[in-house]
Amino acid sequence: MILIDINVIEDTLEKREGWQQSLAVLTLARRQEIEAAISALTVPILYYLQHKPDSVARANVQAVIKNLTIIDLTAEIIAAAFAEERISDFEDAIQFHSAKARGVESIVTRNKGDFLGVEHEIVVQSPEEFLEEWRKRIL
Repeated sequence: MILIDINVIEDTLEKREGWQQSLAVLTLARRQEIEAAISALTVPILYYLQHKPDSVARANVQAVIKNLTIIDLTAEIIAAAFAEERISDFEDAIQFHSAKARGVESIVTRNKGDFLGVEHEIVVQSPEEFLEEWRKRIL
């Protein structure tokens, strides 16, 4: 299982540079060719970032998270994120500790630098790196 960081989803919604590879990762998850998860924190952030009427934002977020496992945001994850000294951004610390709590193999993120210092605990990959590794496994 992988954890998909929120910025990978934002890539696709905003068609940012590299969005096609981010979409490819999400498509693999949607087709259930890979097992993928997101932190529960990701859902309200995605909704908030939509800047669209409520019904449109809800539909967009529901479509994006379809077939993704949502990792519960627990008091233990929040406490671990507050105590995390290797990751300076609190949201990234929540993503990391959500991934650890679920025992995921890797975090797929557009911002690998946000996870420096913890990559020995969980593999941190860009969408491109993940897709390259996945293709090697299926061939």
